[in-house]
Order: sequence, then C-alpha cells, then structure tokens
Amino acid sequence: MSRSRLPSSRRNSGSLVFQFVIIGIVLGAGFLVVQRLRHPPPAGPDIAAVPTQLPVATATITPTPAPLPTNTAYPKANLSAPTVGINANIVDVYMDGTSWDVSELGNNIGHLQGTGWFGQTGNIGLAGHVEMADGSTGIFRNIDKMAKGDPITLSLGTIQQNYQVTDVKRVNPDDLSILAPSTGDTITLITCDIGAYNLLANSYGDRVVVVAKRVQSS
Repeated sequence: MSRSRLPSSRRNSGSLVFQFVIIGIVLGAGFLVVQRLRHPPPAGPDIAAVPTQLPVATATITPTPAPLPTNTAYPKANLSAPTVGINANIVDVYMDGTSWDVSELGNNIGHLQGTGWFGQTGNIGLAGHVEMADGSTGIFRNIDKMAKGDPITLSLGTIQQNYQVTDVKRVNPDDLSILAPSTGDTITLITCDIGAYNLLANSYGDRVVVVAKRVQSS
C-alpha cells in the first residue's frame, strides 16, 4: 500500500510547485502593470517644437561677381560726322577678358571701356561695325573716306565737344597703341577694313582708324 501511494504523493507535490510558479508569474506581471500605470514613460519630442527648416550653416561664402552689363546706353550720348552721314547713339562696350565685346553693338557706336570720356582729358575710343552679319552696311562703313579737317561732334545731353580729323590710317588688328591715353582731348574712331577681309580666315587683316583733335567752338 505504501508503495502505491508514493507515486501519487510525488505527482501532488509537483503539481503544487507548478501552481506556485504560475501564481508568482501572474503576481509579478500585475506588479509591473501597476508600476507602468503609476510611472508612464517620458513623452517623445514636441512636434511643434521641431523646426521645419534646418538652420543654415554660418560658413563664409565668397560671392561671385556679377557680370558687367553690356551695351548700356549713355543718356542722350551721340556722335555726328556729317561728311560721311554718321549720326548715331553711343553705348558702352565692356571688356570681355582680353578684348571688347562688340557682338551686340548693332548700329550703335560703342564707347570702349577704359578709354576717355566727357569731362576727362584723354583719348576717347569709339568703335562701330563696317558691315553687319546680314551683309548690310555698318555705321562706320565710310569712315575711311573721311579727310583731315572733317568735323566730328560728340554730344552728351546739352553738352557738345567738337573735333576735327587729323589723321586717317590703317593699322594691324593687334595694334592697341591707337587707344593709349593722350595728353590732349582726342577722339579715335575704329572699325574693320572691309577691303582687307579674308574669306577663308573669316577675319579682317586691318583696322581703319580716324583720329580727331578737339577744337574750340566758334
């Protein structure tokens, strides 16, 4: 009889241990739930406080110089050379690195940046096309026909400066000495020599230059 009860006693003992373990797990879980309810986890970041745009870094930025404007018209600036039928507006032509950009000059006369101007003693450099891209006549087409003593008038608003031609010549396209500063009031007209056009090279071999000195109004 005693032997038949021993297995039964072991089963009962194991069952009790198992029940105690289950009860302990349940009590522990309940304790954690209560603690969580009493002490909730910290809230996440406030969405309204998050900037919608990141702050810009305070790095030093070197600005790129804006390109100079081209062909800016002077107020009522005009050149008149009646013996060759010139009466045209003057616009400013700026350097494009090594030379002057006359690509947008059109039928205007261009004042070459860096040369003299009204109110300054020096050499005023003015350029014009001899021929347009479409083959039409350029504003300076006939300056090679000017002669010594021909009048030229440079106007700025109501101010006028009068000149007389002293020289008409042809120079190499690379000769910039014609635009050198002068000690007197001088005006220099420049264009390409239509007779020196090289079709194969698509370039002009010479420049036509007209030099005039300022004279007092009579």
